[in-house]
Amino acid sequence: MLRIDEGSLRHWLIRVLGVVVVAFIVVWVPTQMSSSRIGQFTDAFILMIAAMSLNLVLGFTGQISIGHSAFFGIGGYTAAILIKDHGWSPGYTFYAAAVVSFVVGCVVALPALRIRGIYLALVTLAVAVLFPTLVRWKKLAWLTDGSKGIDSVRYEDVPVWPILGELKGREGRAVFMFWLGLIVVVVTYLVCRGIVKSRFGRALVAIRDNETAAAVMGVNLTTTKVLVFGVSAALCALGGVLSTLKSGVITPDGQYVTLLGSIVFLLVMIVGGAGTLWGPIVGGLVYVWLDNTTRDIGTNDSGILGAVFGWADQSPATLILGLVLVVIMFAAPYGLVGLAKRLGRKIVVIVPRPVGSSTSR
Repeated sequence: MLRIDEGSLRHWLIRVLGVVVVAFIVVWVPTQMSSSRIGQFTDAFILMIAAMSLNLVLGFTGQISIGHSAFFGIGGYTAAILIKDHGWSPGYTFYAAAVVSFVVGCVVALPALRIRGIYLALVTLAVAVLFPTLVRWKKLAWLTDGSKGIDSVRYEDVPVWPILGELKGREGRAVFMFWLGLIVVVVTYLVCRGIVKSRFGRALVAIRDNETAAAVMGVNLTTTKVLVFGVSAALCALGGVLSTLKSGVITPDGQYVTLLGSIVFLLVMIVGGAGTLWGPIVGGLVYVWLDNTTRDIGTNDSGILGAVFGWADQSPATLILGLVLVVIMFAAPYGLVGLAKRLGRKIVVIVPRPVGSSTSR
């Protein structure tokens, strides 16, 4: 077993190596892969954003929410309405969607002040079920266009960014959405990391572990719960805006807008590792990879999987994903990130710096 002191030269070399590997992958994907493959990474970014937002409420605060698909939809509809009806530039809709969802999230959080557990889950479940019905409502059709939804809300002309230059055609649009999605993921991660590593983040963990003890220690339960729910809703709305700009359309039955979207966000968070910063990121990549890998299985009888699932008239991707999830939960009850940490400790152990010590002399 290799023991490395925190803050030592070897520790920093490992960190730098990790950054170099990630940077290489980030640059290699949009420059060497096809537009369809680049689009899959953008889909993963969308799930990462939504799962990171849910992780703040469920993973770090312990408040069960099954209603984040509603916040995702609020973000998408806010962007679509502002672009289609008011001529807004798509980039500015991210800010507006975050503000609107923050307010709605704070309102939805009010029941969380008096209820918890399964009862809170039922309240958020009602929100997820109500939202698609609300946007279909005839009296709101003037705003949401009812069941047909809102289309033609993507960038008309791909902006010219420094370094990227002018991007044209389908491949150019895919590359632009990749970089836009990556920026939103980084911003979302930094916000989540800043919250978790702060005093406010320690209050969230205290509420999750023991709410009564947290109140005794001086944590303002009301303010903390409302704010974290609002911030989580705002971040989830960013994923909704990104999804709408990528597809160019949003409908009440659209991807991740219905209750199924909330379930997918929950799956991504759990598979990656709830209560960890990197869990939703890993979970998003794994989910999209599994979804696209298994999508065509069962449509022919070739290979082992084809022989097993060839009887199905439709692709058994959802079934396979469920089976994989069960296996992951048995092998990694704390998610893939938790499993990686457990295995990594058998090879390398980072020895924490003694309390009160300083790296500078």
